[in-house]
Amino acid sequence: MKDLLDSFSPNIFQKKMNHYIKDPVHKEINFYNDKWLLDFVYSYEMVRLLEIKQLGTSFKTFPSATNNRYSHCLGAFCVAQKFAKHFIAQISKPDRKLFLIAALLHDIGHGPYSHVFEKISHLNHEEMGWKIIKNENLKIYHLLKKNKINIDNLINVYSGKCEKNWIGRLISSNLDVDRIDYLLRDSYFVGTNFSTIDVNFLIERSFLINNDVYFSSTAANYIESFLLGRYYMHQDIYDNKNTYAYEWCLIKIFERLKEIKDTFSNYKNQIYFYDFYEWIVFEKEVSVDKIYIHLNDSNLNSFLVSLKVMEDKILNSFVEAFFNIDQIFVFSYTKELLDEVKKNANNKNIDISYLFTLFEKPQKSIYLSEEKNSINIFNANKKLTYKFSAKRLSSFNQNATENNKIIMINKNLIS
Repeated sequence: MKDLLDSFSPNIFQKKMNHYIKDPVHKEINFYNDKWLLDFVYSYEMVRLLEIKQLGTSFKTFPSATNNRYSHCLGAFCVAQKFAKHFIAQISKPDRKLFLIAALLHDIGHGPYSHVFEKISHLNHEEMGWKIIKNENLKIYHLLKKNKINIDNLINVYSGKCEKNWIGRLISSNLDVDRIDYLLRDSYFVGTNFSTIDVNFLIERSFLINNDVYFSSTAANYIESFLLGRYYMHQDIYDNKNTYAYEWCLIKIFERLKEIKDTFSNYKNQIYFYDFYEWIVFEKEVSVDKIYIHLNDSNLNSFLVSLKVMEDKILNSFVEAFFNIDQIFVFSYTKELLDEVKKNANNKNIDISYLFTLFEKPQKSIYLSEEKNSINIFNANKKLTYKFSAKRLSSFNQNATENNKIIMINKNLIS
């Protein structure tokens, strides 16, 4: 066997590697014409995203919502690749490479359980992605150099400073490769039919005009339907009150650890992955290449489970609630209910913030009106920015404010 392996050239496995990936949303993601990207696709920094759930803690409410950031990044690349093919006669090879790599790496900075980790760590996933890309101790940096991709130009795409408006628009706007994939993908895995759109139909009706991307007026109704689907996804899925309950558990766990950090440090030899997460507790700067790049859902779960060794009642109540169902009561807000909860909580000798919280779900705009987020519609000889009518937008915003507050109660402490 050793002789056989020795006979292979160093690149034999790369040459034999499959150049397509099966996908439930896009069916097949091909790399036949983009084999240079395979080094990125199979880099440690990218593969780490396999262990980070796209929808954070939503899988506890919607059991099939276990899709990961890795598959989403591949999906965003697939959509970008289709746009690039459609625009092939109008874009340069360097611009095409920049566009594709920007799509592939756009979520590389996410931490465990995606967006909820930003609330815990107070780190922005986009900024962490920039740090990973620029870190000379990590492989991504050297792969970018090898493929002659200007790192500053890539960062400019993400920060909204890209000189190529069409690239910036398709990477981050009201209608971009990121949203197209995550809405299709999340809808599929949750089991809804919101935000469905025929990607090929949309791309065939897209144009590059004056360094910017436009869509035919014949696609306007499809785009509006897609945007409304995003709104409904937030209403029913992303902002589901039960999902916020699990997020509340994670946030309170780390708040409690900060309060008892001296005790926490005494158990460092008994807590799994202590070195991976102690920087949050002690509010220190995290090393990108030594710590952050190794964080994922699995080692965070191990860390959380092992916290029980501390035998802190408040801490354990939230750890138990995170790993079990029906440990946090979630109710729609009424003044009568809030008064009753407060009355009950006043009888406990525990900080009231650990017993319950009144939470207002964030409002999501159907359409972000800033120019950088606009969707350009090409109608005959006119160019205009697509927006909802004031009346229509007002109607949806009014509905969004109704029954928006929830009360979350820690059953383990308040009962």
